[in-house]
Amino acid sequence: MARLLEHDSLDLLKRHGLPVPAHALASSPDEAVSAVARLGGRAVLKALVPVGKRGKEGAVRLVASPDEARREAARILGMTVRNFPVRRLLAMEALEIKRECFLSLTFDWRTKSPLMLFCAEGGVDVEEIAATRPDRLLALPIGITEGLAYPDALDLARRAGLESPLADEAARAMCFLYIVFRACDCRTAEVNPLAELADGRMVAASCALEVDDQALFRHPDLEARLGEEQGNGWRPLTPLEKTLRAIDALDPHVGAIRFSELEGDIGFMVSGGGYGLTSLGEILREGGRPACTFDITPGRYEEKMRRAVLAVLAKPGLKGLALAANVSNFARVNVRVAGIVQGLKDAGLDYTKFPVVVRFAGPGVEEARRLIAEVPGVEWHEADFSLEDLCRRIVDRAYRRGGER
Repeated sequence: MARLLEHDSLDLLKRHGLPVPAHALASSPDEAVSAVARLGGRAVLKALVPVGKRGKEGAVRLVASPDEARREAARILGMTVRNFPVRRLLAMEALEIKRECFLSLTFDWRTKSPLMLFCAEGGVDVEEIAATRPDRLLALPIGITEGLAYPDALDLARRAGLESPLADEAARAMCFLYIVFRACDCRTAEVNPLAELADGRMVAASCALEVDDQALFRHPDLEARLGEEQGNGWRPLTPLEKTLRAIDALDPHVGAIRFSELEGDIGFMVSGGGYGLTSLGEILREGGRPACTFDITPGRYEEKMRRAVLAVLAKPGLKGLALAANVSNFARVNVRVAGIVQGLKDAGLDYTKFPVVVRFAGPGVEEARRLIAEVPGVEWHEADFSLEDLCRRIVDRAYRRGGER
């Protein structure tokens, strides 16, 4: 998933009709002072990073003077918040909040349909409320074809304890958020808090949008907003992960790549959903230290595989490479192996010294066997070679035979 930074999320909400606070960006203490002045001299400074719980990390501060703005901006810009270094700030107008509500949209994977969550008590303690008083967090399943109807949203707000006209304001906010959720191919959309102001209006005081990265090709404007602060959910992307994302973007219509870099020394390009995850556990049990996880969906992706193999082999300290997939039923093995073979050739390593173990089975395996024979030293296996055999073999060769390039 691709998480938009908060200013981009707020801009999208505003574009689709949901009121948001006035805000500005700052990359230095001086810029923060100027931004706070434009917002009336009193504002909230937030670390602009793609993670939550910033307030509990001390990365959100209310400031009411130029000196305070400069001091707090310098402090926050020097922080690392949940593995993300803070490079920019969001300065937001200070709101007179009367009530905080929680509003979220996600997917219920059991029904494969959107699910709206609402609580009349929001803010930084909403997780505690959900854990200790789960009856306060109400859920509304939404039919994927019917969408969210205003009467249903209004009923949800009233069941949560809101009365008109506040319930009407909350229902409108729900409908606006659902429009954003569908229009932007979001996986999750969260407004916390959805704030009632002293004048009775409701605004999205904070927002987090996570977009399905497999749908980004439909949203080039959103993809362009994903800056260097973008991460993989728990830390910033490594240079190798950025390279693999660029390779995946070469053609978004075939061979979607999922890749994460790990701290190990065995390249692990074993794909196939559960097969890849099971193999990861198996190689760890064998004492191996995987350097990455990798998956790619079926398609004509020879060039993607060639580039991916080259990129992984360039990782410093690598001692071996395993490439495999579960038995293919519809995708031809030789298509994938053609890209692998070209990548191995282009890397120019001595595979009699640097171990590469390959295991594939399925349609086209005869042609794949012929292709792999063009790369001397690469170890080839088929259906009679189990997942456990593969993991044991690459660990044995990488560590007990040195595996030096």
